[in-house]
Amino acid sequence: MKYYHPEVAAGTINWDSVFVANVPAVVKANSKKEFYSLMDDLYSSVPAPQLAPNYNLPKADTVMSVFSVKEIANYKISPKLKQQLVNLYERHLPVESKYITNKYKEYTLDYVLFLEEPMAEIAYPDQNTRLLALARYWNTINFFYPHKQTIGKSWDSYLEEYIPILVEAENDVAYHLAIQKLNRELVDSHAFLRSPVLDGMWGPKPPFYLSYVEDKFVVTRLVSDSLAKVQDVKIGDVILAINGKSVKERMKQLQPLLTCSNPATTYRDIADYLLHVDSTANVTITLQRGTERLTKTIDRYPYKQLMKMQTQPKQELWRKVADGVVWVDLGAIKDTSKLPDLFTELQQAKTVIMDLRKYPNYDVYLQTIPAFFQHSLPVSISENAMAMYPGFFTESTYAFERPKSTQLTPYYGNMIVLVNEYTQSMGESYAFNLAQRPHTIVIGSQTAGTTGNVTWLPLPGGTRVAFTGVGERGANGTFEQRKGVRIDKVVRPTIASIVTGKDLLLETAIVEAKKQSLSLKK
Repeated sequence: MKYYHPEVAAGTINWDSVFVANVPAVVKANSKKEFYSLMDDLYSSVPAPQLAPNYNLPKADTVMSVFSVKEIANYKISPKLKQQLVNLYERHLPVESKYITNKYKEYTLDYVLFLEEPMAEIAYPDQNTRLLALARYWNTINFFYPHKQTIGKSWDSYLEEYIPILVEAENDVAYHLAIQKLNRELVDSHAFLRSPVLDGMWGPKPPFYLSYVEDKFVVTRLVSDSLAKVQDVKIGDVILAINGKSVKERMKQLQPLLTCSNPATTYRDIADYLLHVDSTANVTITLQRGTERLTKTIDRYPYKQLMKMQTQPKQELWRKVADGVVWVDLGAIKDTSKLPDLFTELQQAKTVIMDLRKYPNYDVYLQTIPAFFQHSLPVSISENAMAMYPGFFTESTYAFERPKSTQLTPYYGNMIVLVNEYTQSMGESYAFNLAQRPHTIVIGSQTAGTTGNVTWLPLPGGTRVAFTGVGERGANGTFEQRKGVRIDKVVRPTIASIVTGKDLLLETAIVEAKKQSLSLKK
């Protein structure tokens, strides 16, 4: 109704208000017959829709759908109403919608923007409005999530599962956590949540970073050398317990709250939040250091304060790592004015090691990609939502078109791309684009498994949720949602390599760069 009935879609009728007003009657319905009658009356209360004379939905080889009349057939409503909804869907006459658009100023977007009423005044809405939040979110994913069919089970089942959860949410924290858990069901590392209630619950940060290495959570980087020395924390320390609770217990607490596409990002995000147990200034940890088992109380700091205290390491944007081999820390390059010097140096290289373990700068991405391809070729398949036909997506192959000239001196030689769980979204797009080049291999471990533009949906209570709004696949199997970038050679760090300061991915890449086999690939 919200997207396909012209009067509702145009906003002539406030469908949110209609939904909330009808919840009490639905709750009181004592039989299927009574419920059917309520739904029939609700449909009849809306002006008769203007419909196309015949079937009017998109049909083409380049059109795919995440919704169909088969779903209407499963609705628990009367046969009469099912047929009315089928007519509404199949004989749809598009109108300008109050709730969705793919326009922004003078631009046409490749994803849909949601213009829903935020209803942000009350952090803990009443029961009927909480159910509206569920309906709004469920309906949005039902029509606009390109990966809906691969979530794992029927999207309808989540609606039934979460109705009692939203009804029983007894306070603002329980309500916002329920929204977070629902968002997690997408298995999408783009499924962010902004909540005035939850954003402040994580507490301050420790003066070091953890990573998941060899099935353990290990200190892999120090924010501040001086703070770490005072608190006696060292790289290679393994976390065993937090405030007396085992790491396994803490993981069970965190997993329902984190939105991740695959195991690699799950462990990545658990590592980030492992010590964010509450809002207090310190936390007690038990750690393993070699053969020693130590218990320490660690001070934690607000993020902004911690960033002011961090040790600034010497940062190399690129360097020669072997004869004819240049390593490029692409994510560290933020200033495009440095790119001409980089590409001048690359002209002397036989192999470039492109490190994508940090998120790249968008302008750097746009300027460098054309300089790495000698020929035009297809690199990805995109699925873009059709704002005028909710539930439908246009599928298109993006072919990289080799420009006649580039701003930079091109490099067409051998390349090794380094990736890991921090390679996400645009970083993954960059990686699988480069993977299409001749004489290019990808080394590392599973990437985040989510790329494509992100879109946001406001929900009652001041929350905003995000999800991947554009479906994207790498040509030739080089990227798949949730699985990530295709890896040619799997390499992961070890605790021993971290303690000794060795970068196993980079060392492996240097060895591979010296082999003749790389130049023979493809």
